[in-house]
Amino acid sequence: MDILISVFLMGFLGGVHCLGMCGGVVAMLTASLDPEVKSNPKKVALFHLNYNLGRVLSYILMGAIFGLLGALLTQSLQMDVIDKSLRIFSGVLMIMVGLYIAGWSSGIQILEKIGAKFWAILQPLTKRFLPIRNLKSAFFTGLLWGGIPCGLVYGALSFSIISGSAAQGAMIMLAFGLGTLPSLLLMASLSTQLTRFVQKPMIRRVSGLMIVGLGVVALWMPISTLIKDVSHANMQMIKTPMSVPMLTPNNEKKFPTPTDFDYLT
Repeated sequence: MDILISVFLMGFLGGVHCLGMCGGVVAMLTASLDPEVKSNPKKVALFHLNYNLGRVLSYILMGAIFGLLGALLTQSLQMDVIDKSLRIFSGVLMIMVGLYIAGWSSGIQILEKIGAKFWAILQPLTKRFLPIRNLKSAFFTGLLWGGIPCGLVYGALSFSIISGSAAQGAMIMLAFGLGTLPSLLLMASLSTQLTRFVQKPMIRRVSGLMIVGLGVVALWMPISTLIKDVSHANMQMIKTPMSVPMLTPNNEKKFPTPTDFDYLT
């Protein structure tokens, strides 16, 4: 539940980034509509709703895939350290996303460059549904546009990897997608002045700083567990008595059968 809340807040607070990243797509949705449709706010809202349904569905599908891959990885290796390493990576990635949104670091763009190769495959497919004339085109455009290189999406996907299953990975990305909805629906329905206000540097910094805070919390959880595990292991070593030789009736030294702990030490 904590992860779902965290990724939802990451999507919500990262909405200032979505306004810049997907603003062109939102404008394109209405630009090619018939004048009759444009004059009807309810019909325009349906187009935007279909676009966002497709976009969120793409996140859910990616979350299921990454959740399954993460589960297979941890099960095949059967190493707790792998799980903790992935959780640390997720926390670091969330911090990088926050720094990027705040405009303090562009390190997350390394992942976006990798994602651009995947987007190069999907982008030609969007031409089949452009210009957007009907609700079906809006839905499939959103479905494909979910693959656009975005550090915010990659940060959320890193939590799908550690979810433990495809279903949990899908739930995490659903929460993230719902978090991004307010900003995009806001852009579609309200004035450009308001969207410009949301994109002001100070708003971006505050949002980015809050995401960094979420990342620090996510990062501390696996690190604190590691610290406890190390402390527990040290205590066990102190409490475990060392093996001492025993004297036989013939005054010969006889050592007890070594344990697994003796081999380790």
